[in-house]
Amino acid sequence: MAIVINVPADQPTINAAIVAAAPFDTIRVAAGVYNEIVIVNKSVQLLGAQAGADARTRSAAAAAESVVTGSNPNGTFQVTADRVMIEGFTIQGNAGGPGIFTASTGSGYWIYNNIIRNNTFGILLQSNGSMETQVRHNALSSNNQAGAATGNGVYSQAGANFWIDGNLFTGHNTASVNINPAAPASVNTIISNNTMNTDNSIALANTSNVKIAGNFMLNTQGSAIFFGGSTSNTDIEGNTIQNGISNGINVTTVFTALPNTNIRLRFNNISGNPVAGLNVPAGVYTVGGANLPLDATNNWWGSASGPAPIGTGDAVIDPGGVVIAEPFLAQPAGSVQVPEAVVTTGPVMVVSSPIETAALLILNDDPLSFAQITVSAYDLSSGTKVLYAQPMFTLAPQTMVYQEIPVGFTLVYELVFTITGSSRVPVSVWNLDAAKLQITAQHFYPPELFLLQSSFPADNS
Repeated sequence: MAIVINVPADQPTINAAIVAAAPFDTIRVAAGVYNEIVIVNKSVQLLGAQAGADARTRSAAAAAESVVTGSNPNGTFQVTADRVMIEGFTIQGNAGGPGIFTASTGSGYWIYNNIIRNNTFGILLQSNGSMETQVRHNALSSNNQAGAATGNGVYSQAGANFWIDGNLFTGHNTASVNINPAAPASVNTIISNNTMNTDNSIALANTSNVKIAGNFMLNTQGSAIFFGGSTSNTDIEGNTIQNGISNGINVTTVFTALPNTNIRLRFNNISGNPVAGLNVPAGVYTVGGANLPLDATNNWWGSASGPAPIGTGDAVIDPGGVVIAEPFLAQPAGSVQVPEAVVTTGPVMVVSSPIETAALLILNDDPLSFAQITVSAYDLSSGTKVLYAQPMFTLAPQTMVYQEIPVGFTLVYELVFTITGSSRVPVSVWNLDAAKLQITAQHFYPPELFLLQSSFPADNS
């Protein structure tokens, strides 16, 4: 049975607590300063004194923080086990490497609500991609100490299946998020709802299947979104890119000679960028066959007349003729975040055996966009909704997942599906009896699920 280990009440150091812990134990670290290089080689939860407090907005006194500091090229926190959570710390002062390192041999890392500052770079994010890794609600600032990869907030050289969501980035010299694996790789990443204020680029090279959505990028000290070559299937939607010092979006082959393909940017607000809103030099983007033109339709370029040279807004530089920029928006797109829908089965009676299960088939039918799906399973037997299971999935474009959820212990249940990132996610639900045979009367097809909420913009594809 998982237990809680308190530092320093039960163990004097964080490392001692990890040595004493069993997999899935929780380690709670009291406020104070810990001069340690933390080796996390077990699947544990590491909770600092500010766990649960949003790092982007919290104003706790320094004495109320669990501050971890130490210099090591491999990171102050070195995570090599699957399913590790790091939450509620201040991680600072690594003069030789990142604040947090995650190994490419594992996955399922959750990095929440941490202040990560004044390291060489913030997070070296790697994984094997078998489980989703989440970096959410952290504040990363001025990770610019001298050394390799200096000036990056989140830096990734290897891995897949990342969700970088709702973080605050400021003061980095190189990039807020820099994903550049050593060879072409499908990184299956969502970068969503982050604020980059007087920071640097979201930089991509050698990537596939990336969605950049709902980010607010103000006063970027380089190109706000930077392509370095060999990227494919990148969806840029609902971002505000304003008042940078050069380009809003810059497509290049600086890091590899291979061109970029299948970029789509729509419903973005792009304005006040003095070189261009979108800059695509000749030869950096390939069109033909399955490689589509760069879709830059339905964006706001800072002027009702459209982008220069069509109008007076931020320029679209396209000497190779690979960009489609019309139609454009005549006014700002408003607060466009990651699109979301919520659908439900409604109350469902359990009619078969006590080990009856609900079988789910979920398809992301979008050719470019990733989908995040959260399934909330409720027991309604008492007349009150009681949440008892909540699996989450990330689906790459045009992929499907099958999942079973136990329902036989209830009399009445409800499944609620929260769908983020894609407007093309049909869900089918049916019940299975003890022999795993379908109960025909309880099959819910996609059109039969009740829509609770939708904020999808018009789909003009």
